[in-house]
Amino acid sequence: MLLVSGGNGNLARSVIANLLRMTDPGNILVTTRDPQSDNARQLAAQGVTVRHADFDAPETLGPAFAGATRALLISTYADNSERLRQNLAGLEAVKAAGVEHVLYTSFLGAGPDALPEHTQLVHWPTEQAIVASGLSYTILRHALYAEIIVGDLDETLATGVLARSLGEKPCTYIARDDLGLSAATVLAGSGRENRVLNETMERSYTGDEVAEALSRCFGKPVRYERIAAEDWPAYMTEKWGMPPSLSASTVGTMRAIEAGEFDLVSDDYRKVTGRSPLSLDEFLEGVKAARG
Repeated sequence: MLLVSGGNGNLARSVIANLLRMTDPGNILVTTRDPQSDNARQLAAQGVTVRHADFDAPETLGPAFAGATRALLISTYADNSERLRQNLAGLEAVKAAGVEHVLYTSFLGAGPDALPEHTQLVHWPTEQAIVASGLSYTILRHALYAEIIVGDLDETLATGVLARSLGEKPCTYIARDDLGLSAATVLAGSGRENRVLNETMERSYTGDEVAEALSRCFGKPVRYERIAAEDWPAYMTEKWGMPPSLSASTVGTMRAIEAGEFDLVSDDYRKVTGRSPLSLDEFLEGVKAARG
């Protein structure tokens, strides 16, 4: 069975939707803290196996993972001080379940000297633990979600200002749904080679270029206005409702953007899926169409 953790999350939903086009629902195992959610119930009605799993309660993971042959561990959504412990509990459960191949959602530029806090405290040490586990693996290093560009789209279009902490150096993005396709493709495959994939759009963009793309798509003038990295967490909390305990950790990510750490373009996505990821313009056109 193909296991997807965090089944009620946005990325997991995209992965599962793609898996349902690739394989029989009976071959899919989804774990979640809330198997009674509407989403989980709908999956179960389609024939997907849905089980309770709480990465804060490791005793729930063994029964939840039983029977899985390939597993996608989606990094948990919690304070960075908790996430490594949760990830390692998931990895131990994967090993105990006899999983043949594990996938993990990491972050672009992961390494011991990376600036983002979540990379230092969570992704890089999780990657190292996976490599040392003896399991075959695929590490999916994600570029920034393109959705970060449109998190406050109504205000951006109303004011004509894209307020972001992007600096002047280019940054690469990728649409979440593209990542859902690539993860599903690897998970549903049979390969067991150890791989690290950098998943990005086919070019990177400066803040001014992102604003220009917004202007082209929505037919309204938009200019980029820099927010200092130190001020970005407060903006996320105020505009997007992100809990302060989580938004505070984004300062390092913003500093990494300013330093050019995410000016990295790879064709790994095309190699996996056989097609190009959405460009920024294509992504924005999709957002526009969804708005009606």
